[in-house]
Amino acid sequence: MVDVVLIPLHDGRRVLLRDIEPEDAPLLVRAHSITSDEALQARFLSAKPRLSSGEVHYLTHVDRLDHVALVAVEVDRPEAIVAVGRWIRDRGRPDAAEAAFIVADDYQGVGLGSALAIALADRAVARGVRVLQGSMYTDNRGSVALFARMGGELTVVNEGITNEVRTTLPSATDRLERLVVRRRLRPGHDRPRRDRLRRVPRRRRQPHPQVGAVAA
Repeated sequence: MVDVVLIPLHDGRRVLLRDIEPEDAPLLVRAHSITSDEALQARFLSAKPRLSSGEVHYLTHVDRLDHVALVAVEVDRPEAIVAVGRWIRDRGRPDAAEAAFIVADDYQGVGLGSALAIALADRAVARGVRVLQGSMYTDNRGSVALFARMGGELTVVNEGITNEVRTTLPSATDRLERLVVRRRLRPGHDRPRRDRLRRVPRRRRQPHPQVGAVAA
């Protein structure tokens, strides 16, 4: 996969999708500071008005093998981060990883989240990850839809006010490239397909140790 991908959005805008870099630390802090409280609450499952220096270092210094993070930036303003997605491999199960996303308010609903999710899935499969999972509030349907975009069978386990979502991944590693081609050929027509959703009754489970640590 190339380092930078130009992503067409459904509303005609375009963004650049690339790996996060240590030099992105101030850009990440700024993006976090202007993100709505509602989006941050949905992302971190708690109030998160600011990131500590330690968190910023952890989130921008990734090895791209067990910790992969992608950012989307505006074409004309590459200093403006408008979305972040990442996954961190499960230490006890190398073929599984915890994933999370955050998309700027004015970039939601235009296909950026879908492209980010598919890009993360491509990277995961290329690095031996077959399952991506995450935690989210039960009313966060957007995040559930992003997990559906990443793979095959989607399982949602209710844990009270949150859902634990898990998706399998297809073997292909070029789905982002194909998505970009489709959008160029048919602007605005790339929409999520209906994925099979299997709901599991609520059960008791200790939170995954990486949940909450996988931040924007």
